Amino acid sequence: MLELSYKRILIIALPLMFGTFVQSLIVIIDGAFVSELGNTAYNAVGNGGLMYVAMFMLCRGIADGTQITVAKKYGEQKNEETGQVLLNAQFVQLFLAAIIFTLLMTLSETVINAIAKSEQIDEAMVEFIRYRSWGIFFAALQVTLVGFFIGLGRTTIIIFSTLILAGCNIFLDYSLIFGHFGFPEMGMKGAATASSISEVITFLFLMVYALKAPSLKEFAYSLKQKFSKLITRQLVRLSLPLMIQSFLSLWSWLLFFTMIEHMGPNDLEVAHNIRYMYFIAFVPIFGYAAATRTYVSNLVGRDQQHLIPKIQLKIVVLSLSSIFLLFHGAFLYPNTMISIVERNPDVSGLMLEQSAAALRFVSGSIFLFALVIVPFNSVSALGKTVQSFVIEVISLVFYTLACYAFIYEWEWNIIQVWWVEYIYFGSIGCLSIVYLLFYRKKHMTSK
Repeated sequence: MLELSYKRILIIALPLMFGTFVQSLIVIIDGAFVSELGNTAYNAVGNGGLMYVAMFMLCRGIADGTQITVAKKYGEQKNEETGQVLLNAQFVQLFLAAIIFTLLMTLSETVINAIAKSEQIDEAMVEFIRYRSWGIFFAALQVTLVGFFIGLGRTTIIIFSTLILAGCNIFLDYSLIFGHFGFPEMGMKGAATASSISEVITFLFLMVYALKAPSLKEFAYSLKQKFSKLITRQLVRLSLPLMIQSFLSLWSWLLFFTMIEHMGPNDLEVAHNIRYMYFIAFVPIFGYAAATRTYVSNLVGRDQQHLIPKIQLKIVVLSLSSIFLLFHGAFLYPNTMISIVERNPDVSGLMLEQSAAALRFVSGSIFLFALVIVPFNSVSALGKTVQSFVIEVISLVFYTLACYAFIYEWEWNIIQVWWVEYIYFGSIGCLSIVYLLFYRKKHMTSK
Protein backbone atom coordinates (compact mmCIF):
# COMPACT_ATOMS: atom_id res chain seq x y z
CA MET A 1 0.00 0.00 0.00
CA LEU A 2 1.38 3.41 -0.97
CA GLU A 3 1.97 5.94 1.83
CA LEU A 4 0.67 9.48 1.26
CA SER A 5 3.84 11.23 2.43
CA TYR A 6 6.27 13.62 0.75
CA LYS A 7 9.01 11.06 1.29
CA ARG A 8 7.07 8.28 -0.45
CA ILE A 9 6.11 10.58 -3.33
CA LEU A 10 9.79 11.40 -3.84
CA ILE A 11 10.76 7.72 -3.60
CA ILE A 12 8.43 7.05 -6.54
CA ALA A 13 9.09 10.25 -8.50
CA LEU A 14 12.87 10.66 -8.13
CA PRO A 15 13.83 7.57 -10.14
CA LEU A 16 11.39 8.70 -12.84
CA MET A 17 12.87 12.18 -12.72
CA PHE A 18 16.34 10.74 -12.97
CA GLY A 19 15.24 8.66 -15.93
CA THR A 20 13.73 11.70 -17.61
CA PHE A 21 16.87 13.70 -16.81
CA VAL A 22 19.11 11.16 -18.51
CA GLN A 23 16.77 10.91 -21.50
CA SER A 24 16.67 14.70 -21.72
CA LEU A 25 20.45 14.73 -21.53
CA ILE A 26 20.53 12.30 -24.45
CA VAL A 27 18.26 14.56 -26.52
CA ILE A 28 20.37 17.63 -25.70
CA ILE A 29 23.64 15.83 -26.50
CA ASP A 30 22.09 14.56 -29.75
CA GLY A 31 21.22 18.14 -30.61
CA ALA A 32 24.71 19.37 -29.74
CA PHE A 33 26.34 16.67 -31.88
CA VAL A 34 24.04 17.20 -34.85
CA SER A 35 24.28 21.01 -34.64
CA GLU A 36 27.95 20.66 -35.57
CA LEU A 37 26.78 19.30 -38.96
CA GLY A 38 25.07 22.62 -39.75
CA ASN A 39 21.68 24.28 -39.87
CA THR A 40 19.98 21.84 -42.27
CA ALA A 41 20.88 18.69 -40.35
CA TYR A 42 19.98 20.31 -37.02
CA ASN A 43 16.52 21.37 -38.21
CA ALA A 44 15.86 18.11 -40.07
CA VAL A 45 16.68 15.97 -37.04
CA GLY A 46 14.57 18.29 -34.88
CA ASN A 47 11.46 18.11 -37.07
CA GLY A 48 12.04 14.48 -38.06
CA GLY A 49 12.43 13.53 -34.42
CA LEU A 50 9.13 15.24 -33.62
CA MET A 51 7.38 13.26 -36.35
CA TYR A 52 8.75 9.98 -35.00
CA VAL A 53 7.86 10.85 -31.40
CA ALA A 54 4.35 11.90 -32.46
CA MET A 55 3.77 8.41 -33.87
CA PHE A 56 5.47 6.81 -30.87
CA MET A 57 3.02 8.59 -28.56
CA LEU A 58 0.36 6.12 -29.72
CA CYS A 59 2.47 3.45 -28.02
CA ARG A 60 2.95 5.72 -25.03
CA GLY A 61 -0.84 5.83 -24.66
CA ILE A 62 -0.93 2.03 -24.28
CA ALA A 63 1.88 2.26 -21.71
CA ASP A 64 -0.03 4.89 -19.71
CA GLY A 65 -3.12 2.69 -19.82
CA THR A 66 -0.98 -0.20 -18.58
CA GLN A 67 0.31 1.92 -15.70
CA ILE A 68 -3.18 3.01 -14.64
CA THR A 69 -4.56 -0.55 -14.85
CA VAL A 70 -1.63 -2.08 -12.96
CA ALA A 71 -1.79 0.58 -10.22
CA LYS A 72 -5.54 0.02 -9.79
CA LYS A 73 -5.20 -3.77 -9.58
CA TYR A 74 -2.30 -3.37 -7.17
CA GLY A 75 -4.53 -1.18 -5.00
CA GLU A 76 -7.21 -3.89 -5.18
CA GLN A 77 -4.53 -6.46 -4.20
CA LYS A 78 -5.09 -8.43 -7.41
CA ASN A 79 -1.36 -8.95 -7.88
CA GLU A 80 -1.51 -12.00 -10.15
CA GLU A 81 -3.62 -10.14 -12.70
CA THR A 82 -0.96 -7.45 -13.21
CA GLY A 83 1.31 -9.89 -15.05
CA GLN A 84 -1.54 -10.71 -17.43
CA VAL A 85 -2.09 -7.00 -18.06
CA LEU A 86 1.59 -6.53 -18.98
CA LEU A 87 1.73 -9.47 -21.39
CA ASN A 88 -1.45 -8.47 -23.18
CA ALA A 89 -0.23 -4.88 -23.38
CA GLN A 90 2.93 -6.13 -25.08
CA PHE A 91 0.89 -8.05 -27.66
CA VAL A 92 -1.04 -4.87 -28.42
CA GLN A 93 2.19 -2.87 -28.66
CA LEU A 94 3.74 -5.22 -31.20
CA PHE A 95 0.67 -4.97 -33.42
CA LEU A 96 0.58 -1.18 -33.07
CA ALA A 97 4.32 -0.82 -33.70
CA ALA A 98 4.00 -2.81 -36.93
CA ILE A 99 1.31 -0.39 -38.16
CA ILE A 100 3.38 2.66 -37.20
CA PHE A 101 6.50 1.26 -38.87
CA THR A 102 4.59 0.62 -42.08
CA LEU A 103 3.11 4.12 -42.07
CA LEU A 104 6.48 5.77 -41.43
CA MET A 105 8.15 3.81 -44.20
CA THR A 106 5.43 4.32 -46.81
CA LEU A 107 3.79 7.67 -46.09
CA SER A 108 6.36 9.83 -44.27
CA GLU A 109 7.92 11.12 -47.49
CA THR A 110 4.52 12.22 -48.83
CA VAL A 111 3.66 13.99 -45.58
CA ILE A 112 7.05 15.68 -45.31
CA ASN A 113 6.90 16.85 -48.92
CA ALA A 114 3.51 18.41 -48.18
CA ILE A 115 4.50 20.29 -45.02
CA ALA A 116 8.15 21.26 -45.48
CA LYS A 117 9.05 24.47 -47.29
CA SER A 118 12.81 23.93 -47.62
CA GLU A 119 13.76 21.20 -50.10
CA GLN A 120 17.01 20.53 -48.25
CA ILE A 121 15.26 20.03 -44.91
CA ASP A 122 12.62 17.96 -46.71
CA GLU A 123 15.16 15.46 -48.07
CA ALA A 124 17.10 15.27 -44.83
CA MET A 125 13.95 14.61 -42.78
CA VAL A 126 12.95 11.73 -45.05
CA GLU A 127 16.40 10.17 -44.71
CA PHE A 128 16.35 10.53 -40.93
CA ILE A 129 12.90 8.91 -40.60
CA ARG A 130 13.97 5.93 -42.74
CA TYR A 131 16.67 5.05 -40.22
CA ARG A 132 14.83 6.07 -37.05
CA SER A 133 11.70 3.97 -37.76
CA TRP A 134 13.42 0.66 -37.02
CA GLY A 135 13.50 1.38 -33.29
CA ILE A 136 9.73 1.69 -32.87
CA PHE A 137 9.18 -2.01 -32.01
CA PHE A 138 11.61 -2.03 -29.11
CA ALA A 139 10.72 1.48 -27.94
CA ALA A 140 7.06 0.39 -27.67
CA LEU A 141 7.88 -2.74 -25.67
CA GLN A 142 10.32 -0.85 -23.47
CA VAL A 143 7.86 1.91 -22.53
CA THR A 144 5.23 -0.73 -21.66
CA LEU A 145 7.61 -2.36 -19.19
CA VAL A 146 8.33 1.07 -17.72
CA GLY A 147 4.58 1.66 -17.31
CA PHE A 148 4.29 -1.69 -15.49
CA PHE A 149 7.04 -0.80 -13.00
CA ILE A 150 5.65 2.70 -12.41
CA GLY A 151 2.19 1.29 -11.78
CA LEU A 152 3.64 -0.89 -9.02
CA GLY A 153 5.57 2.05 -7.58
CA ARG A 154 8.81 0.12 -8.20
CA THR A 155 10.74 2.73 -10.09
CA THR A 156 14.34 2.07 -8.98
CA ILE A 157 14.92 -0.32 -11.89
CA ILE A 158 14.18 2.55 -14.27
CA ILE A 159 17.35 4.28 -13.07
CA PHE A 160 19.48 1.38 -14.29
CA SER A 161 17.62 0.99 -17.57
CA THR A 162 17.96 4.70 -18.27
CA LEU A 163 21.69 4.64 -17.55
CA ILE A 164 22.03 1.81 -20.06
CA LEU A 165 19.99 3.76 -22.61
CA ALA A 166 22.07 6.89 -22.06
CA GLY A 167 25.44 5.17 -22.13
CA CYS A 168 24.68 3.28 -25.33
CA ASN A 169 23.11 6.26 -27.07
CA ILE A 170 25.87 8.75 -26.30
CA PHE A 171 28.63 6.30 -27.23
CA LEU A 172 26.93 5.29 -30.47
CA ASP A 173 26.06 8.91 -31.32
CA TYR A 174 29.68 9.97 -31.06
CA SER A 175 30.84 6.87 -32.92
CA LEU A 176 28.31 6.78 -35.75
CA ILE A 177 27.81 10.50 -36.41
CA PHE A 178 31.52 11.30 -36.68
CA GLY A 179 32.99 7.86 -37.50
CA HIS A 180 35.07 7.20 -34.37
CA PHE A 181 36.34 3.89 -32.90
CA GLY A 182 36.25 2.17 -36.28
CA PHE A 183 32.56 2.87 -36.91
CA PRO A 184 31.40 4.31 -40.25
CA GLU A 185 30.84 8.06 -40.45
CA MET A 186 27.09 8.27 -41.00
CA GLY A 187 26.44 11.92 -40.10
CA MET A 188 22.79 12.65 -39.36
CA LYS A 189 21.83 9.01 -40.06
CA GLY A 190 24.15 7.95 -37.26
CA ALA A 191 22.00 9.77 -34.70
CA ALA A 192 18.91 7.82 -35.81
CA THR A 193 20.77 4.49 -35.85
CA ALA A 194 22.27 5.10 -32.40
CA SER A 195 18.85 5.75 -30.87
CA SER A 196 17.33 2.62 -32.40
CA ILE A 197 20.14 0.32 -31.25
CA SER A 198 20.02 1.79 -27.74
CA GLU A 199 16.29 1.07 -27.51
CA VAL A 200 16.91 -2.59 -28.39
CA ILE A 201 19.51 -3.00 -25.65
CA THR A 202 17.40 -1.25 -23.01
CA PHE A 203 14.32 -3.32 -23.81
CA LEU A 204 16.28 -6.57 -23.43
CA PHE A 205 17.55 -5.47 -20.03
CA LEU A 206 14.07 -4.64 -18.71
CA MET A 207 12.55 -7.79 -20.20
CA VAL A 208 15.07 -10.09 -18.51
CA TYR A 209 14.54 -8.29 -15.21
CA ALA A 210 10.74 -8.60 -15.43
CA LEU A 211 11.03 -12.34 -16.09
CA LYS A 212 13.80 -13.21 -13.63
CA ALA A 213 13.60 -10.84 -10.63
CA PRO A 214 12.47 -12.81 -7.52
CA SER A 215 10.68 -9.74 -6.13
CA LEU A 216 8.32 -9.76 -9.13
CA LYS A 217 7.24 -13.41 -8.91
CA GLU A 218 4.05 -12.50 -7.05
CA PHE A 219 2.80 -10.65 -10.15
CA ALA A 220 2.89 -13.85 -12.24
CA TYR A 221 4.38 -12.32 -15.41
CA SER A 222 5.32 -15.06 -17.87
CA LEU A 223 5.62 -15.47 -21.63
CA LYS A 224 3.64 -18.71 -21.28
CA GLN A 225 0.46 -16.91 -20.29
CA LYS A 226 -2.43 -16.98 -22.72
CA PHE A 227 -3.65 -14.00 -24.67
CA SER A 228 -6.85 -12.66 -23.09
CA LYS A 229 -9.41 -10.93 -25.29
CA LEU A 230 -11.17 -9.51 -22.22
CA ILE A 231 -8.04 -7.90 -20.72
CA THR A 232 -6.97 -6.61 -24.12
CA ARG A 233 -10.39 -5.12 -24.81
CA GLN A 234 -10.44 -3.40 -21.40
CA LEU A 235 -6.89 -2.12 -21.84
CA VAL A 236 -7.51 -0.76 -25.32
CA ARG A 237 -10.77 0.88 -24.24
CA LEU A 238 -8.94 2.64 -21.40
CA SER A 239 -5.84 3.48 -23.46
CA LEU A 240 -7.40 4.56 -26.75
CA PRO A 241 -8.28 8.11 -25.63
CA LEU A 242 -4.79 8.45 -24.12
CA MET A 243 -3.22 7.25 -27.38
CA ILE A 244 -5.12 9.70 -29.55
CA GLN A 245 -4.63 12.46 -26.97
CA SER A 246 -0.83 12.04 -26.91
CA PHE A 247 -0.69 11.64 -30.68
CA LEU A 248 -2.62 14.85 -31.32
CA SER A 249 -0.56 16.73 -28.74
CA LEU A 250 2.75 15.92 -30.43
CA TRP A 251 1.38 16.43 -33.94
CA SER A 252 0.19 19.87 -32.89
CA TRP A 253 3.70 20.62 -31.70
CA LEU A 254 5.08 19.38 -35.03
CA LEU A 255 2.56 21.62 -36.79
CA PHE A 256 3.81 24.56 -34.73
CA PHE A 257 7.42 23.89 -35.73
CA THR A 258 6.39 23.40 -39.36
CA MET A 259 4.72 26.82 -39.32
CA ILE A 260 7.91 28.30 -37.85
CA GLU A 261 9.94 26.62 -40.61
CA HIS A 262 7.89 28.69 -43.04
CA MET A 263 9.15 31.79 -41.20
CA GLY A 264 12.70 30.84 -42.17
CA PRO A 265 15.53 28.43 -41.19
CA ASN A 266 16.99 30.83 -38.62
CA ASP A 267 13.69 31.13 -36.75
CA LEU A 268 13.34 27.36 -36.86
CA GLU A 269 16.79 26.94 -35.34
CA VAL A 270 15.81 29.33 -32.52
CA ALA A 271 12.63 27.29 -31.95
CA HIS A 272 14.58 24.03 -31.73
CA ASN A 273 16.95 25.60 -29.22
CA ILE A 274 13.90 26.26 -27.03
CA ARG A 275 12.60 22.74 -27.67
CA TYR A 276 15.80 21.23 -26.33
CA MET A 277 15.57 23.42 -23.24
CA TYR A 278 12.05 22.10 -22.66
CA PHE A 279 13.55 18.68 -22.08
CA ILE A 280 15.25 20.02 -18.95
CA ALA A 281 11.89 21.20 -17.63
CA PHE A 282 10.33 17.83 -18.43
CA VAL A 283 12.60 16.15 -15.86
CA PRO A 284 10.53 16.92 -12.71
CA ILE A 285 7.25 17.48 -14.55
CA PHE A 286 7.06 14.01 -16.12
CA GLY A 287 8.19 12.40 -12.87
CA TYR A 288 5.36 14.00 -10.90
CA ALA A 289 2.88 13.33 -13.71
CA ALA A 290 3.61 9.61 -13.47
CA ALA A 291 3.50 9.75 -9.65
CA THR A 292 0.08 11.42 -9.86
CA ARG A 293 -1.29 8.65 -12.09
CA THR A 294 0.08 5.95 -9.78
CA TYR A 295 -1.25 7.51 -6.57
CA VAL A 296 -4.69 8.49 -7.84
CA SER A 297 -5.26 5.12 -9.54
CA ASN A 298 -4.11 3.32 -6.40
CA LEU A 299 -6.50 5.36 -4.22
CA VAL A 300 -9.36 4.55 -6.60
CA GLY A 301 -8.50 0.86 -6.28
CA ARG A 302 -8.54 1.22 -2.48
CA ASP A 303 -11.85 3.13 -2.63
CA GLN A 304 -10.27 6.11 -0.85
CA GLN A 305 -11.06 8.88 -3.32
CA HIS A 306 -11.48 11.35 -0.45
CA LEU A 307 -7.68 11.34 -0.03
CA ILE A 308 -7.03 12.43 -3.63
CA PRO A 309 -7.02 16.23 -2.94
CA LYS A 310 -4.47 15.67 -0.15
CA ILE A 311 -2.02 13.85 -2.39
CA GLN A 312 -2.60 16.29 -5.25
CA LEU A 313 -1.62 19.26 -3.07
CA LYS A 314 1.57 17.54 -1.94
CA ILE A 315 2.57 16.69 -5.51
CA VAL A 316 1.89 20.27 -6.66
CA VAL A 317 4.15 21.66 -3.91
CA LEU A 318 6.93 19.27 -4.89
CA SER A 319 6.44 19.92 -8.62
CA LEU A 320 6.69 23.71 -8.36
CA SER A 321 9.66 23.52 -5.98
CA SER A 322 11.52 21.12 -8.23
CA ILE A 323 10.94 23.11 -11.41
CA PHE A 324 12.33 26.21 -9.69
CA LEU A 325 15.47 24.38 -8.59
CA LEU A 326 16.11 22.84 -12.01
CA PHE A 327 14.83 25.45 -14.46
CA HIS A 328 15.53 28.81 -12.80
CA GLY A 329 18.34 29.39 -15.31
CA ALA A 330 15.75 29.91 -18.04
CA PHE A 331 14.94 33.37 -16.68
CA LEU A 332 18.14 34.16 -14.71
CA TYR A 333 20.85 33.15 -17.20
CA PRO A 334 19.20 31.98 -20.46
CA ASN A 335 22.30 32.70 -22.60
CA THR A 336 24.30 30.11 -20.67
CA MET A 337 21.57 27.49 -21.06
CA ILE A 338 21.25 28.07 -24.81
CA SER A 339 25.02 27.69 -25.24
CA ILE A 340 24.73 24.11 -23.97
CA VAL A 341 22.93 22.90 -27.10
CA GLU A 342 23.73 25.49 -29.77
CA ARG A 343 27.08 24.33 -31.21
CA ASN A 344 26.59 25.43 -34.82
CA PRO A 345 29.93 27.00 -35.84
CA ASP A 346 28.11 29.40 -38.18
CA VAL A 347 25.51 30.61 -35.66
CA SER A 348 25.00 34.38 -35.55
CA GLY A 349 24.98 36.57 -32.46
CA LEU A 350 21.44 37.66 -33.29
CA MET A 351 20.19 34.06 -33.27
CA LEU A 352 21.75 33.47 -29.86
CA GLU A 353 20.15 36.65 -28.51
CA GLN A 354 16.75 35.67 -29.89
CA SER A 355 17.06 32.17 -28.43
CA ALA A 356 17.89 33.53 -24.98
CA ALA A 357 15.06 36.08 -25.12
CA ALA A 358 12.56 33.42 -26.22
CA LEU A 359 13.70 31.07 -23.44
CA ARG A 360 13.27 33.76 -20.79
CA PHE A 361 9.83 34.61 -22.16
CA VAL A 362 8.58 31.03 -22.28
CA SER A 363 9.94 30.10 -18.82
CA GLY A 364 6.73 31.26 -17.12
CA SER A 365 4.70 28.74 -19.08
CA ILE A 366 6.88 25.97 -17.68
CA PHE A 367 5.87 26.89 -14.13
CA LEU A 368 2.26 26.84 -15.30
CA PHE A 369 2.85 23.38 -16.79
CA ALA A 370 4.33 22.16 -13.49
CA LEU A 371 1.12 23.24 -11.76
CA VAL A 372 -1.50 21.90 -14.19
CA ILE A 373 0.19 18.55 -14.80
CA VAL A 374 -1.23 17.25 -11.51
CA PRO A 375 -4.96 17.91 -12.10
CA PHE A 376 -4.65 16.91 -15.76
CA ASN A 377 -3.11 13.51 -14.99
CA SER A 378 -5.56 13.01 -12.14
CA VAL A 379 -8.43 12.97 -14.62
CA SER A 380 -7.04 10.03 -16.61
CA ALA A 381 -5.91 8.27 -13.41
CA LEU A 382 -9.54 8.23 -12.25
CA GLY A 383 -10.20 6.07 -15.31
CA LYS A 384 -11.85 9.03 -17.06
CA THR A 385 -9.65 8.83 -20.13
CA VAL A 386 -12.41 9.99 -22.47
CA GLN A 387 -12.84 13.16 -20.44
CA SER A 388 -9.06 13.63 -20.41
CA PHE A 389 -9.09 13.27 -24.19
CA VAL A 390 -11.82 15.91 -24.54
CA ILE A 391 -9.82 18.32 -22.37
CA GLU A 392 -6.75 17.76 -24.56
CA VAL A 393 -8.67 18.24 -27.82
CA ILE A 394 -10.29 21.51 -26.69
CA SER A 395 -6.92 22.83 -25.53
CA LEU A 396 -5.26 21.81 -28.81
CA VAL A 397 -7.94 23.61 -30.81
CA PHE A 398 -7.14 26.81 -28.91
CA TYR A 399 -3.42 26.12 -29.38
CA THR A 400 -3.63 25.49 -33.13
CA LEU A 401 -5.82 28.54 -33.78
CA ALA A 402 -3.36 30.67 -31.81
CA CYS A 403 -0.41 29.26 -33.79
CA TYR A 404 -2.07 30.16 -37.08
CA ALA A 405 -3.09 33.64 -35.92
CA PHE A 406 0.26 34.54 -34.39
CA ILE A 407 2.42 33.27 -37.27
CA TYR A 408 0.36 33.83 -40.43
CA GLU A 409 -2.25 36.45 -39.63
CA TRP A 410 -0.44 38.75 -37.22
CA GLU A 411 3.14 37.79 -38.24
CA TRP A 412 4.54 37.96 -34.73
CA ASN A 413 8.28 37.46 -34.23
CA ILE A 414 9.94 34.28 -32.97
CA ILE A 415 9.71 35.44 -29.36
CA GLN A 416 6.07 36.54 -29.32
CA VAL A 417 4.75 33.34 -30.93
CA TRP A 418 5.57 31.44 -27.74
CA TRP A 419 2.41 32.87 -26.21
CA VAL A 420 0.86 29.70 -27.60
CA GLU A 421 2.37 27.72 -24.71
CA TYR A 422 0.59 29.87 -22.13
CA ILE A 423 -2.69 29.37 -23.99
CA TYR A 424 -2.25 25.59 -24.16
CA PHE A 425 -1.21 24.98 -20.55
CA GLY A 426 -3.76 27.46 -19.23
CA SER A 427 -6.57 25.74 -21.12
CA ILE A 428 -5.57 22.28 -19.90
CA GLY A 429 -5.32 23.46 -16.31
CA CYS A 430 -8.67 25.28 -16.20
CA LEU A 431 -10.60 22.47 -17.87
CA SER A 432 -9.01 19.78 -15.67
CA ILE A 433 -9.75 21.64 -12.43
CA VAL A 434 -13.35 22.25 -13.48
CA TYR A 435 -13.84 18.55 -14.23
CA LEU A 436 -12.23 17.42 -10.96
CA LEU A 437 -14.50 19.76 -8.98
CA PHE A 438 -17.49 18.26 -10.81
CA TYR A 439 -16.23 14.70 -10.14
CA ARG A 440 -15.65 15.40 -6.45
CA LYS A 441 -19.10 16.92 -6.00
CA LYS A 442 -20.72 13.97 -7.80
CA HIS A 443 -18.72 11.42 -5.80
CA MET A 444 -19.50 13.08 -2.46
CA THR A 445 -23.21 13.22 -3.36
CA SER A 446 -23.27 9.50 -4.22
CA LYS A 447 -21.73 8.72 -0.83
